Amino acid sequence: EIIMSPAFDEDGVIFYGGEYLSKDGGENWQAIKASKRGRLNISCAKTHKDGIAFHPHYNHEIPEERRRMVMVATASENITTEIWVSDDIGLDFRKLNLSPSVRNTLEEGKCPMLATMGKVTYLVTQSMAMFGTADFGESWSVVLPAQVNKEIVMQVQVDFSTLLLVTKNKVYQMKPRNIQEFPLKFSAPAPVPIVLPDSSPDHP
Repeated sequence: EIIMSPAFDEDGVIFYGGEYLSKDGGENWQAIKASKRGRLNISCAKTHKDGIAFHPHYNHEIPEERRRMVMVATASENITTEIWVSDDIGLDFRKLNLSPSVRNTLEEGKCPMLATMGKVTYLVTQSMAMFGTADFGESWSVVLPAQVNKEIVMQVQVDFSTLLLVTKNKVYQMKPRNIQEFPLKFSAPAPVPIVLPDSSPDHP
């Protein structure tokens, strides 16, 4: 996947496959790496755009408030699933020290999905467990526990104030609302399935 930063017209930042970074619009590329031992070559962004998320203030209208930070998920068989952050769109990424409540929901070899909406960055597992962070990974709060409907989330998209969770046969919409800033707490109704044309009873 080719993923451009929210401020591409200004900073020229592009990620390719979650492994390479260009800061000049694709003229030159460098391999990104972990600040400590780690394997960023198994980035989930190789095949999914939601394997990378940008800081909510990445392209803030006030230059002094901008935070040029990026979050990346990595996963592979027989290797612990991990979340990494770059603090300045550099080549070095540091591994986040996830709490047990988050770490225990990450399944080995299965990519979690990342999405930034408003002031919050969300982490969604394939079993539809969802966490939110307002400090870009330093602390996480539960938005939604893992679901027992056996559906596997394959993709997460942001549509204004709504998260769209895409499974093999359905699309669910979710509108989490933070009801407390410190510590971060959410009011999150259950995901609601969207009726798609080919599954509508009125569809010919």
